[in-house]
Amino acid sequence: MTVVDGPPTQDPPRFAMSLMTVPGGTRVVGVSGEVDIATADIFGDLLLAALDLDHPNVVVDAEHLEFCDAQGLRALTAAADLAEALGGRVTIVNARPLLVRLLRITGLQQRFAVGAAAARTG
Repeated sequence: MTVVDGPPTQDPPRFAMSLMTVPGGTRVVGVSGEVDIATADIFGDLLLAALDLDHPNVVVDAEHLEFCDAQGLRALTAAADLAEALGGRVTIVNARPLLVRLLRITGLQQRFAVGAAAARTG
């Protein structure tokens, strides 16, 4: 069997995520690129996995999020539902104007604390 790779590309990945826990136990999910029908399930799975009784609060750092559609909002809302059931909350920080507008238009801005700066370590 022969595998042929295409030419290397300089384009950044269409979607990437990171997860870290900051002092105090809050988990920060960084997301970049596009959260849409193709990536929302992966995004949602990581958000849900980040939540548990010991970590009921999640911060979504949306600084590098370029696009979010209805499927991305569904993932955020499912995480907010679980966080609230655990006594916590989902906070969105560094949201670009497009995401803030989308949350406002859909009436979801009240479901999430929307802040200006991400929780940082040391």
